[in-house]
Amino acid sequence: MPATRHDGRTALQRAASLMQLPGLLAQFGVGLDAVLAGTGVTPEQLRPDGFIPYAAFLKILDNACRAAGRDDIGMLLGQRQTLAALGPLGAAMRHAATLGEAIAAFVAFQIGNSTGGAVYLIRAEQDVILGYGVYDQTVPASPQIYDMVLAVGCNLVAELTKGAVGPPEILLSRPTPGDAAPYQRLGRCPVRFGQSQTGLLLTRDSLAFRLPEADSDRHAQARARLASALEESRPKMSGHVRHLLRPQLLMGKANMEDVALRLGLHPRTLRRRLRQEGTSFETIKDEVRHAAARELLMLGALGIADIAFTLDYASVSSFVHAFRRWSGVSPGRWRAERGG
Repeated sequence: MPATRHDGRTALQRAASLMQLPGLLAQFGVGLDAVLAGTGVTPEQLRPDGFIPYAAFLKILDNACRAAGRDDIGMLLGQRQTLAALGPLGAAMRHAATLGEAIAAFVAFQIGNSTGGAVYLIRAEQDVILGYGVYDQTVPASPQIYDMVLAVGCNLVAELTKGAVGPPEILLSRPTPGDAAPYQRLGRCPVRFGQSQTGLLLTRDSLAFRLPEADSDRHAQARARLASALEESRPKMSGHVRHLLRPQLLMGKANMEDVALRLGLHPRTLRRRLRQEGTSFETIKDEVRHAAARELLMLGALGIADIAFTLDYASVSSFVHAFRRWSGVSPGRWRAERGG
């Protein structure tokens, strides 16, 4: 079932991305049951077409990291992922005409696989960034998910292009680790830590790369199936807005008009649809900012002023005021209390 077939409140994740976990854990002498303990997820739920709560998904990654005694468990798991783990979306990407068209399908339909974090593509001077950002308010920051999605991104680009294209650079929000070599091996390229976002830098020329398995008919059929499944699930408008806002904040285009344009709606229509769902654009934007702020504070690489800028606040004081309203303390104190 699509991720959006739910009560609309709990963020979900397609479990296919965890199918390789038991085999990976076995290498370190760890059983799956020990990693699933306390997550509310059973082994039977880990099937390609199943969905689990996004919070449980992140907890499983963190549990696996501790149980295996490996800080790179997310990266190792991500390196085992292929297009097949994306289900029908993987087929649409495989048969796209170009790498850019494949990534466009990834961005457009990824909400059908996850409603806790968003894949996005944004401009970065002369290049683009294929990034990922968590927006689920209920989860603590987890570096493992970002390590995993970076490895997945490198794998997918390599699989789509048969190794002909790779990122010239990788960006991470986390501070520089003691050993950066594993990250450099991911894409065989330089890595920049302490950034405002996590993702792969890609040249615009690379997006025009013609994919060897391009098939316009099969690509169109796969996209039609994805669009039909998404329409059938009738995802809430608030979910679409939440999904879009995470990257829109990074672009400084997080107002009602910009998001309505992305959704193909008039701002008044968007406001009315959200009101019918018992929420508002301002409320959702506040929630996404709160989730992103906590994550950036916990990752600990950016200063308060940089976080305020990243989240599209007019001033540092505006951000500090908002954070006090959310948490009852300043962002600096919140970070210090959690060792960030």
